[in-house]
Amino acid sequence: MDLEKTVPKNERGEREKREKHHIYILIVAQTVCLCQYGEIGMGKKRVLLLGPFPPPIGGDTVLTLNVSRSRYWNDYGITLDCIDTSPGDRVRVPHEALTSKDVMRGARIFLELVAKLPRCGAVLLFANNRFVVTAGLPIIAWSRLCGRPVFLKTFGAYFARQLRDTPKSRRKLVLALLARTACMFPETKALERSLVEEGWLPGERVRALPNFLREGSFGEARAPRRFSGRCVFFGQIKREKGVFDIIEALGGTAGASCDFYGPILPRDHESFLGGVAKHANLAYRGTVEPGGVSRVAAAYDVLLLPTYHESEGYPAVILEAYAAGIPVIATNWLGLPEIVEDGVQGILVPVRSPDKIREAVDTLFADARLYESMCVNARAFVNAFSERVVLSGILIPLVARALR
Repeated sequence: MDLEKTVPKNERGEREKREKHHIYILIVAQTVCLCQYGEIGMGKKRVLLLGPFPPPIGGDTVLTLNVSRSRYWNDYGITLDCIDTSPGDRVRVPHEALTSKDVMRGARIFLELVAKLPRCGAVLLFANNRFVVTAGLPIIAWSRLCGRPVFLKTFGAYFARQLRDTPKSRRKLVLALLARTACMFPETKALERSLVEEGWLPGERVRALPNFLREGSFGEARAPRRFSGRCVFFGQIKREKGVFDIIEALGGTAGASCDFYGPILPRDHESFLGGVAKHANLAYRGTVEPGGVSRVAAAYDVLLLPTYHESEGYPAVILEAYAAGIPVIATNWLGLPEIVEDGVQGILVPVRSPDKIREAVDTLFADARLYESMCVNARAFVNAFSERVVLSGILIPLVARALR
């Protein structure tokens, strides 16, 4: 006699649910135990790096790639396992609504985390503001549940404002999880101060970690030369980066030109290319491979970056321009004044001010001595942002200490 058939159907259903629930609890418990006690010797010097890798080419993705490739991890005997959190090859609009693909991407990332974490002794999470308060929360929670220290690196200079704008109930959860991180690495000094002064995190667990240049990005110093009006823009081509201000400032201007490099945001694709096509002194040149900006920049006289992007931190393109020995005309915006001193390494202009961009270009034409001093100062300034100073001097020793 089949005893199973004598059990009412509804009772069998409840029993199956309980069994599935018990299996789920068992799986979770086994995973936590494995994280805490299993493969310890193997994971002692292994770090799990989660962050966005190219494509698309942008400041966040190139930074993650450069960190993963650094030889200084080897100096500490550390091996990296990596999980790519990038949304794909499309440049995204700020505040773009989450989609079902984003949800699936978050699930995929979390499953990879669960699979790889037992082999690793620490977690290094590189994330933008929105990722931190969405997919980043279960990553931090699970990693800490498994006894792994978490180091959080945020991109840009917007995170303190993100916390202020987050609803109080959700902000409480975010801060509770941030309090469980081993250290948070904001990109700018101003953001570091805000996080501490506003009471979000204790000062001993916040350390500014600026952008950096890989070794090999510092070529030979460029020979002094007069300003000839050859301007260049590198970066994601979207309105918030000031590309249309450049077009308005220099389009059709005699003696000055600008070439644009970078992936184009679909939203602005038609209007940008249409605007450039109207002027013979403007051109779109496609994209530059990661690590190639300094080499290309050396053929120009000045970098233009009139950005008002809401999370702008220390754009790597400014450091790469400095390494090539050319100054920058940039906006007085968020973290930029920390790396562009007006009249020293470049010229700062107000946001959304095409006329001021044009005036800055005219100033460089008119004052050869000023331009030459800016080139020298730019090259000297960037030495503080080398891979050795930033990674071997700040990030990696802190992570290595947690693995002991």
